[in-house]
Amino acid sequence: MVPKFTRNKEKKIDEILDAVLQLSRTKGANNFSINDIPEIANVSIGTIYRYFPRGKEDILRHILLRNIENIKKMHETDEIATSIEEYWEPIIRNMIEISSEYDAISDVIIETAPIDSEFYNELLRDLMGFYGNMAVQMKEYPNIIDIPVENLTLRIGLCFRLLKKVIQAQKAVALFEKQDLEDYLLKIVKATFYQ
Repeated sequence: MVPKFTRNKEKKIDEILDAVLQLSRTKGANNFSINDIPEIANVSIGTIYRYFPRGKEDILRHILLRNIENIKKMHETDEIATSIEEYWEPIIRNMIEISSEYDAISDVIIETAPIDSEFYNELLRDLMGFYGNMAVQMKEYPNIIDIPVENLTLRIGLCFRLLKKVIQAQKAVALFEKQDLEDYLLKIVKATFYQ
């Protein structure tokens, strides 16, 4: 049985993160402060700093890590993808589904992280670790074997950025039906990884 304190802590953290996502949608990701969170999350400012001592930086990093964990969970089944397309299909569907929630936040994460700051270096380690793990998994697929893991890691980062940009453009000007969008994004994946 999970102790009540742990459940309460996780619940409070989720409430704070959800409030930040709501604020980023309503006010804009750059236009809210820590002082806006308590009213929406129904927590005190002290509670926010108890769980996120560096304030907005810690909250944004936690949101990024939660998104990474969601992507990891997509591949934690007994069923192994037989191709790059099968591997990326659930990732693409997830990116489309959560794009409105995370696009503004991910842009703020990048803008908030001054290059060479501790926060920037933490984010870079988190992302490169995630991309590196994906690269190791993807090395099993045909036509990928000849790409060194370091190069594959960089291609994965590039692929995520390209997919995100196309999804953002789709939201601005609806060019594709849902299935056509997924097919187009898969073409980007193939172009990124197949030699």
